[in-house]
Amino acid sequence: MNYVSTRERLKLLPEVFTLNTAAAMIGVDTTVASTYIARWKKQGLVSSLGQRTGVHFNLGRNPLAEETMRMEAIGYVYPGSMIGGVSALHGAGWTTQIPQEIDLMVPVRRSYPAVDNVQIHGRTLSWVRSSRNWRHDASPLPSLQPSFALADCVINGIWIPDPDDIEWDQVDIEELRKAFDCLGAEIPEIWSDEIDYLGCSGPGM
Repeated sequence: MNYVSTRERLKLLPEVFTLNTAAAMIGVDTTVASTYIARWKKQGLVSSLGQRTGVHFNLGRNPLAEETMRMEAIGYVYPGSMIGGVSALHGAGWTTQIPQEIDLMVPVRRSYPAVDNVQIHGRTLSWVRSSRNWRHDASPLPSLQPSFALADCVINGIWIPDPDDIEWDQVDIEELRKAFDCLGAEIPEIWSDEIDYLGCSGPGM
């Protein structure tokens, strides 16, 4: 029987993998696979998305996997999740505020394993259904459209921006109104001057 080094075994695994994936692809039970993973971590060949996520990066195969495959790994931990909050607003150019963490909207579940630099926001199944028409489908994670993301921020107390924090020339006021209506809430009074102006001139005018 030919000896196979642990590094050779690591080459069999994809850039993002779980304990069960490692066990199945290497051909060992999960206890042995867990030992391998711990050894690879000490050698700097593997890193984890979070202590309790069960998702790992194969740095032996791709030294940049922790950076380039991060969103895909988050999708493994939280299937059905989407980017929202200030992250979605900043990504769409609706605010210049730079979020310190990624705002991740996750269908409600029993537990939420911590992920570094990610703020987890549990959302009900009814909310998830309501959000289906308010997403930009993207790989590996979809993102909420900014109008819905802003309404959700306000309603759930994630962020209630001052008028100066919003790039109003990017805002579609009708879409914003629809988003607040969809979530059963009113647009904040502190935005009334900007809303009135956009209602008359339209975005980008």
